[in-house]
Amino acid sequence: MAEIAVSVACEVAKCLMAPVSRHCGYVIFSDCRVRQLNVEVKKLGDTRDEVQHSIDDAQNNMKPIKAKVETWVKEVETVADEAHEVLDYDGRATKTCFYGWLPNPKARYCLGNEASKMIKEIKDLIEQGQFESVYDEISPPGCVGGSLNVTLIVNLSAVDGGDFITDSRTSIFQGIMKALDDEKLKVIGVHGPGGVGKTTLLEEVKKKLMKENRSFDMIINVEVSQTPDLNNIQGQIADALSLNLKKKQSQQGRRDLLFQRLHSDPNEKVLIILDDLWTELKKFMRKEEIGNLGMKEQ
Repeated sequence: MAEIAVSVACEVAKCLMAPVSRHCGYVIFSDCRVRQLNVEVKKLGDTRDEVQHSIDDAQNNMKPIKAKVETWVKEVETVADEAHEVLDYDGRATKTCFYGWLPNPKARYCLGNEASKMIKEIKDLIEQGQFESVYDEISPPGCVGGSLNVTLIVNLSAVDGGDFITDSRTSIFQGIMKALDDEKLKVIGVHGPGGVGKTTLLEEVKKKLMKENRSFDMIINVEVSQTPDLNNIQGQIADALSLNLKKKQSQQGRRDLLFQRLHSDPNEKVLIILDDLWTELKKFMRKEEIGNLGMKEQ
């Protein structure tokens, strides 16, 4: 009978030892757990940065992001915030008592327990974040090509009727800046005889916009030349947008993809400067895209 009682007691003791040992570990090894949590938080940040880079690249190329990837990113943000709260608590908590002679078991237990939970959650997220691809191959519904809604071309080369280089240069510059602030204008034309300084003026406009951090998220400078190559022009714009056009062989397909990219974010403002344009602008657009622009023929 005594042997049975001893056997039962041993089994009970074994069952109790594991949780007791685990809870004691929270107190004894709290500092070690916090250090490990710091390491895992950094690993999670590195994984998140890699995934975000892939997401940015996919979005630039008009690829629809997988729902599970978007969910993962949100979960990472939540868990990262919680982990930093635990680490902040480590800095604030009083981990000793009796004037520093003895460890504070309550504070260390809470810290070790929370750190252990966060370490497990972070490891799971890092493992889940090893995506083979962050986007779906199919295009999202409704993502089709379109035409730029051009409302007006403004002739600024004749402002004040003075000489382009001297008398009216400041006036023209101010006119361009004012036109760029007008949300209704989609195309602004600056034209005049060759060699009068149109390119230099537009460079000054670009520098001014960048210096003042104006409302444009991106400014793209495109060299057109006297014998324009549409594929090259599309390529220059695509490179600035980090957009991959290699899978689009036709000019129509490349144009549609550029249009989709430029209109993918309604809050993003992009300024495209077509420099050294010798031919009429309407040759770069279909007749229905131009409408009645009041464009002065040269």
